[in-house]
Amino acid sequence: MKDLHLFLSQHEEMYPEEVVHIEKEVSARHQVTALATHLEREKRFPVLIFHNVVNEQGRSPYPLVTFMMSSRKRLAGLMETSIDKVGPVFCQRIQEGIKPVVVSRSKAPVKEVVETGEEVNLADFPALVHHEMDPGHYITAGFLTCYDPDTGVVNSAIHRGWIKGKDEIRVYISPPTHNFHIFSKHEARGEDMKVAFWIGHHPLAVLGCEARVSASHYEAAGGALGEPLRLVPSETLGEDFLVPADAEVVIEGIVPHGQRRPEGPFGEYTRYSGPQRWHPYIKVTAVTRRRDPYWQDIMVGHTHWVGSLQMEGGAYDMIKRSVPGLVNVYAPMSGGGQFHLYLKIKKTVEGQGRTALLAALNTHLLVKHAFVFDEDVDIFDEKEVLLALATRFQGDRDLMVIKDCLGPSLDPSAEEAVGTKVGFDCTKPAPPVRFPKRLQVPAEVMESVKLQDFIPRERLLQIPYEPYG
Repeated sequence: MKDLHLFLSQHEEMYPEEVVHIEKEVSARHQVTALATHLEREKRFPVLIFHNVVNEQGRSPYPLVTFMMSSRKRLAGLMETSIDKVGPVFCQRIQEGIKPVVVSRSKAPVKEVVETGEEVNLADFPALVHHEMDPGHYITAGFLTCYDPDTGVVNSAIHRGWIKGKDEIRVYISPPTHNFHIFSKHEARGEDMKVAFWIGHHPLAVLGCEARVSASHYEAAGGALGEPLRLVPSETLGEDFLVPADAEVVIEGIVPHGQRRPEGPFGEYTRYSGPQRWHPYIKVTAVTRRRDPYWQDIMVGHTHWVGSLQMEGGAYDMIKRSVPGLVNVYAPMSGGGQFHLYLKIKKTVEGQGRTALLAALNTHLLVKHAFVFDEDVDIFDEKEVLLALATRFQGDRDLMVIKDCLGPSLDPSAEEAVGTKVGFDCTKPAPPVRFPKRLQVPAEVMESVKLQDFIPRERLLQIPYEPYG
């Protein structure tokens, strides 16, 4: 059974340098984010486990795990594929899916401790205040789970939650998500909505449940895991309300219909703080957990690949139907892992670049800018990307602009989620038109010349690192 405990123990055994335990006392307010920011600037993404997190209530009895989803290499390794192919491989897994199984409470680790009523105190958990404008401690790796009242299909997706009191969470249920659609149905009927936040699981379960799918997220999680996701009935929401049995923590509650409370501002994936708005809230009815739970956090507004891999895989599948010469797709962190798509194609005839761009811009409303490149451009190296933009693109000829499109609601430059989509055709003319050849050293020379044969490794590390070349 794959869960967060198993992942951490196995990963640390295999890659001890990638798991960092921090025993020193650290404040939940800003200090953890500061440390993660320093590591991100160094381009290092270990799993961070903090054992001594302090908030206004004192020291939390539970360890905090963060930065787990920030290494693309780590996630590719879990799926036994390469860094450049992890998106399509992941998409194939979730499309195949595996149906979940239901287990008894006695076999569910998340039921080892059950707290209801006055026993509930969310301040016990080491939830972070991430950025300077955040109003309080936020759940960032919590999957808000609810059931469609018409179809009975479960939806489980990451939504931010502000822990406002010992038993209240204010949530941003963003349109046009499936959870917002389900919540709107309850509101239209004048009904409260049963919900649960579950926190902490194996990284592949996290990726699977955050994927955008039309069927059950629990099946998608099973596909990502390669085994059925184990479920268990809730404590206060009914036997038919199922939650992951191997999660670390489950927070159950009710979202009252017709009621709103101020929530935000909050530092989002756009790398900006969004405005404060009036949003629904959860009245917590129960907390169930392991005896020794990890509290999982996702560093929103910093490098993580939670939604980007499925964005790449879904785009690859859709664009490939129109452009068989598509080689790869990348959703870089320079676009928040959502706004930009880089495409690599083997261009054989004119028009393929624009065809690829049109398909890319239609893959998801979050895609704002798409760039298409030839197969000799490494789309995972943004220096290469910008060089191709500088030398293979002419604005009057190769720019595609589509106005008044529905786009990301958190885009600070858009007006009420309506904006402009732009495509950049950075490809060379198709054969037989000649185009200047890129500079290169003969392959056999590159293979024969080894840097360490001329400059010892110890001496090389003494040379100052400069990220500008």
